[in-house]
Amino acid sequence: MSPGPVEEAGSTARSLIESLSSSPVILALVVFNLFYIGFSTWMQIKQGERFTENQQIWERMTEKAMAFCPERSPEKRVE
Repeated sequence: MSPGPVEEAGSTARSLIESLSSSPVILALVVFNLFYIGFSTWMQIKQGERFTENQQIWERMTEKAMAFCPERSPEKRVE
C-alpha cells in the first residue's frame, strides 16, 4: 500500500529539516525570509487601511468645502 499525501508531506518535511540542520546559516536565512515576507505583508495591509481612512477624510473635507461654493450656471461651467 502506498503512503498517502499526509505521509508524503511529512516525509518531505522531515528530509528538508534534516538537510537544513547540517547548514544552520541556510536555515536561519529561510526563517528570516519567512518573517520578512510576513512583516511586509502586514505592513502593506496596514498601509492600505491608512490610505483608505485618509481618502475618506479627504472626501469629507472636499464635500464640506464644496458646500460653501456657489452654484454655477451651466453656461458658465468650465469643462
